[in-house]
Amino acid sequence: MKIRHKLVILLAVLLVTLNGVIAFSIYKRTRQEFVKEVREKAKLIATELETARNYLASALKISGIEINEQTKYFIPAVSGYSIGSKFAEKTGYIMKQTSMRFRNPLNKPDPFEEKVLRKMEKDPNLLEYWEEDVVDGKRAERYLYALRITEDCLLCHGPIEKAPDFIKNHYDIGYDYRIGELRGAISVIIPKEIAEQRFAANVVFFVTVSSVSILLIVVIVFLTTGKFMKPIERLTAAVTTITKTGDLTTKVDVSATDEVGQLGRAFNDMSTKLQLTYATLEQRIAEKTAYLQQAISALERANKMKSEFLANMSHELRTPLNAIIGFAEVLRDKIAGDLNEEQMDFANDIHSSGCHLLQMINDILDLSKIEAGRMELQCEVFPVHEAIEEVYTIIKGLASKKHLELKTIILTDVDNLEADRVKFKQVLYNLLSNAIKFTPENGKIVLEASIVDDMLQISVSDTGIGIKNEDIGKVFNEFWQADGSFARKYEGTGLGLPLTKKILEMHGGKIWCESEYGKGSIFYFVLPLKAVVKAKEPKETNLKPQQTMPVAGKDAKTVLVVEDDRMASDLLTLYLTNAGYHVITAGDGEEAIKKAKEYQPFLITLDVMLPKKDGWDVLSELKNSPDVANIPVIIVSMIDNKDLGFSLGAVEYLMKPIDRIKLVNSVNACIPLVQNKDKPKKNTHCG
Repeated sequence: MKIRHKLVILLAVLLVTLNGVIAFSIYKRTRQEFVKEVREKAKLIATELETARNYLASALKISGIEINEQTKYFIPAVSGYSIGSKFAEKTGYIMKQTSMRFRNPLNKPDPFEEKVLRKMEKDPNLLEYWEEDVVDGKRAERYLYALRITEDCLLCHGPIEKAPDFIKNHYDIGYDYRIGELRGAISVIIPKEIAEQRFAANVVFFVTVSSVSILLIVVIVFLTTGKFMKPIERLTAAVTTITKTGDLTTKVDVSATDEVGQLGRAFNDMSTKLQLTYATLEQRIAEKTAYLQQAISALERANKMKSEFLANMSHELRTPLNAIIGFAEVLRDKIAGDLNEEQMDFANDIHSSGCHLLQMINDILDLSKIEAGRMELQCEVFPVHEAIEEVYTIIKGLASKKHLELKTIILTDVDNLEADRVKFKQVLYNLLSNAIKFTPENGKIVLEASIVDDMLQISVSDTGIGIKNEDIGKVFNEFWQADGSFARKYEGTGLGLPLTKKILEMHGGKIWCESEYGKGSIFYFVLPLKAVVKAKEPKETNLKPQQTMPVAGKDAKTVLVVEDDRMASDLLTLYLTNAGYHVITAGDGEEAIKKAKEYQPFLITLDVMLPKKDGWDVLSELKNSPDVANIPVIIVSMIDNKDLGFSLGAVEYLMKPIDRIKLVNSVNACIPLVQNKDKPKKNTHCG
């Protein structure tokens, strides 16, 4: 008997003897593989269902098909439910869509699904979840596949006002999702009995076939071991090496010319091409990374340059503007002599244009301060109705020129608000002035205040030109302007609404808009009733305004004006001289201290930005010199740092551009203090 025959007989005996052991081992291993296969199928099913949903969502958005009773079956959720139902009928698998904010009661999550959905909400990287569970008293495999919001989903799940009418009419939940947010999940339930029945049938089939074909297997193995199996084994070993090590230089040594040899050579060719592709991919990734790093560096440099430009140019821009506005007021108020009607119009135009340009510069600087985190809120408790009335007093003249009806509705539950009163009024002024600007004559503007969810909510509605739907999301962008011909005739910088939005966000509030093009707009904003950010209370002066009456020329009191800018110095001199004061000037910090000690003026106006010695050093030195410590000092500057000024001993802090009446009243308010024989204490305000 040939050796190979003995080998076949021995192999057959061994196979028969070990058949039970092998069958048991194969049973366990096959069972694990079968479960894995079942899970992979469930995942594939969920993925295909998601693909179908995404395709339908994209098709609905692109085609613009109206959703109604006939076309509602194209809605991803509806079609997904139908697919899941049909699939369950044919396979026994239970497949459903589930969500924490379900629209269809059939999509309400059970406790297991709710638990997994909460995990997926907390962990955006958790895309799928497997676990064994008991459903209706029977063991089952549970699988959840996360559904996250894409841009196409926002057609039905975005803002409610943008949703199709059919969706709004049938569902009152499931809106205001954002891209990337968890919408819900596809839930697949696989009863164990289905998997085990199929598995048991496969095991029986396997045992039967294996028992019947033992001899055939032995013969095949015997005949193919030398010629067929060894090349396959070498090929498998090469694939395993690449899988484990990633070494694409691994090759298979196959010399045969048959199909096995062709497979080996094809594998070697594929390995070489993959190696080249991988090298090219690494190079491209390195190039893209370097490009991105350069772009990031460029953006950082640009942002830094912007901040430096704003910081450096704010003084250079506002200084000449202050002079323009101030001298325009001098001409307008006829301090330098009478003007004819045409000249008065010119002076008014110069003044209004200068104020408009200065407001634009201030808005840009305010935005930069907020972005840099340097703007502080001065929070206080104040009645809401008083602040609204103060703003109405300012804007009612603008409304009357266009014959607009202004109406205020303040509900009884609106009382006090803790916020920055100045910034709150600025928000109201921006919204109301915008409404006035874009509302034609004989229109109507309504402001309504109420308490919603323990928040103050204010709306400003108008009957103006409105905003197109595609532009509503842009109105809070910096420098954005409506592009319609009707809107272009109105002046504006495009900074009012962005600044308003940032101020409200600093308070912990938010703002949004609703509009119908050609019919009007409604702007809403909400604020917490209690301040979320506590800030230092602003220091208040005790100045008592007096009438701006000139002091007698013979007994004119001397005022020292410390200002390095000639035009600003001339303007202050003109204001004070016209009010009856004798004025001397100093152009730098050292000259200011020298003249203060030499002339002993009644009062000093002091700029902060001075050559040789800045205003803070000058003020500190004056207040520490006994011979001049009691001279009142009024800071006149474009730098907003009142706390520091008052702490160093200033009696008043005026921001440029200077209002002539306020300046003179502030100076006049210090007269009783100086006339008092008792020396005033340091840091005591006039009045």
